[in-house]
Amino acid sequence: MSVHIESPLGFTADFPEHTQVLEDSSAGPNSEQYGLLGDVLVTVIKDDTSVTDAPQANGWAHLMSGFYLEERAGTLLTEGELNVPGKSSYAVLVGYTDSAGEARIAATVGVWENNRFIGVLVIWPYANPEIEPRLGMLKEIISSISVS
Repeated sequence: MSVHIESPLGFTADFPEHTQVLEDSSAGPNSEQYGLLGDVLVTVIKDDTSVTDAPQANGWAHLMSGFYLEERAGTLLTEGELNVPGKSSYAVLVGYTDSAGEARIAATVGVWENNRFIGVLVIWPYANPEIEPRLGMLKEIISSISVS
């Protein structure tokens, strides 16, 4: 069973069971946030006024990752196309330490689908070097979002 979301931001999503819809997004206007099991935070951002094509979506992912690289003194783990069927999705993954001293991974993803853009930020706790970065989990999340 999944949680189906019809967002006024112009996307639908089918997230895993037990997903929590967070009432007030800490990311500001034109964004929505969801809590998934395993302390995974998904933020979806409508930013289609500044992104008008797939190459700009890639640039958006790089621009947004800058916060974690610079402000959080993070380390670039990997970047590239996620190869999710039906959409262009470019991700930049950064390892960083949050304000509580916990190791985390931030994935900034520019998604271009149906000639529309949506930005996705996924943050999760760093588990261990044998399984991080969890690209399979990230692909599942991005696959579950459809831009309409």
